[in-house]
Amino acid sequence: MKKYRNLIVLGVIILGVAIFLVYKNVNFNDLLLKFGYYEEKVSVINTADVHGHIIYDSDAGGYYTLDEVNVMMGMPLMKTIVDEIRQKDEDALLLDSGDMFHGTNEANVQKAQGIVEEANLMGYNAMVVGNHDFDFGMDRLIEIKSQLNYPMLSANIYKDGKPLFQQYKIVKIGDKKIGLFGLTVEDALVYTNSKDTKGVTVQDPIKAAEKMVEFLKKETDSIILISHLGDEIDKQVVDQVKGIDLILCGHHHFLYEKAVNYKGTYLVEAGGYSTHVGLAEMYFRKGKITKVVWKVIQSTDEAKANKEMKKVGEKYYALAMEAGKEQVGKAAVTLDGVRSRVRSQETNLANLLTDAMRETGNADLALMNGGGIRESIPSGDVNLYNIGKALPFSNYLVTAEVKGEKIYQALERGIRQYPNSGTNGGFLQVSGINYVFDASKNAGDRVVSITINGEPLDKNKNYKVALNDYIFNGGDNFTEFEDSKLLYRGELLKDVLAKYIKENKEVNPATEGRIKVINERYK
Repeated sequence: MKKYRNLIVLGVIILGVAIFLVYKNVNFNDLLLKFGYYEEKVSVINTADVHGHIIYDSDAGGYYTLDEVNVMMGMPLMKTIVDEIRQKDEDALLLDSGDMFHGTNEANVQKAQGIVEEANLMGYNAMVVGNHDFDFGMDRLIEIKSQLNYPMLSANIYKDGKPLFQQYKIVKIGDKKIGLFGLTVEDALVYTNSKDTKGVTVQDPIKAAEKMVEFLKKETDSIILISHLGDEIDKQVVDQVKGIDLILCGHHHFLYEKAVNYKGTYLVEAGGYSTHVGLAEMYFRKGKITKVVWKVIQSTDEAKANKEMKKVGEKYYALAMEAGKEQVGKAAVTLDGVRSRVRSQETNLANLLTDAMRETGNADLALMNGGGIRESIPSGDVNLYNIGKALPFSNYLVTAEVKGEKIYQALERGIRQYPNSGTNGGFLQVSGINYVFDASKNAGDRVVSITINGEPLDKNKNYKVALNDYIFNGGDNFTEFEDSKLLYRGELLKDVLAKYIKENKEVNPATEGRIKVINERYK
């Protein structure tokens, strides 16, 4: 009897394992499609916020998304994933959610020429214009548009009253016509340092969506919004505009593990910096999308990278390394540029950078938006390439004469979104001052104290403030400096930091309590 009982138990275990394997590996929605429950499936491959990553990087300082994934595949390995999906479904669309062309040393070579070459090899059907796609200037962006073999879409960017980019695209897959349109974050020109944007406006995305959906409803079976708005704005669009089936979110680098059904519209997002490729499978029943299955895919098998694209990546990597090979000094510790921290708390890299800014700019204090720091710098030898990865933007050091009251207001602005550590690029890192804020207070009334040399900062006194030209010119909506007197314009921030490290030979910065938060309601 015992023998039979053991056989029964073993049989149950085997059956359970078999059921689990079937559950994990069989797409039941595809079975329903095969048996006629669904009439059509449309596959949409999505990338988002690639930011110029064309090189595999397994040690990125813990920057990204859900679990601070630190493997950046690079576009050549992403291409392999795309090809594998298209081998199973040759009609799968490949769409990008913006911010593709700026953000790495490789991207800075020849103003993103290598990224353009890689993008054309990827096989995209369309992309939306992101705010950082303006970073090499309007003229270069228009040139990039002309070099791509697929359209850049944006229904809300105008120049002199006329659409600057293609607003929509209609594609036919099987029996279905799919309408694609793009929307760009309304503050795009605030979030970039581009100066040649005269006559360019970014209009209300909700009004633009209303026009697009009204038109596309008549022409298509389904509507996809390729968005670079941020998902909180995407939801506002859905609140006001009915008829969008799927939104491919971008701008915040969030990683959605499953599709979110928000009032009948599915929202998905594929992370950022090439950490993942997303796949949305849309199933039609009775002419409408009734199911969207979303998954994100990552590989750490660098050997699988597309060989043709890898050659392109290696070419621009070599050029970037040659430009950045100079060793400037040593770091005794890892210099912390993790996204979630530089946007919500003091870090040693931010302290080092702001100290360099304050000293170089001969200022009383320094302010730096955390969003301008993009990666950590490993301990050990520090070269210009390491610094360029951490500070990829073309931001210059400036020193301005700023009234104390405006400094209080700027710090308030920087903590408005606290404790949000994903999107709050305006969180201000500091040197020369300490500040305390109360997280339990309403936004705009959180700063408890600001001290300089142990004394309260005088609201009526003028101070020499070192900052970057991005926030001096109103980036991240910092209007507090618009009437400030410019005293000094210096070098690129990455050059300021490089010289500071070179002068000190070895740096060992720490966190010192420059920024303190009390009464935290959320951890």
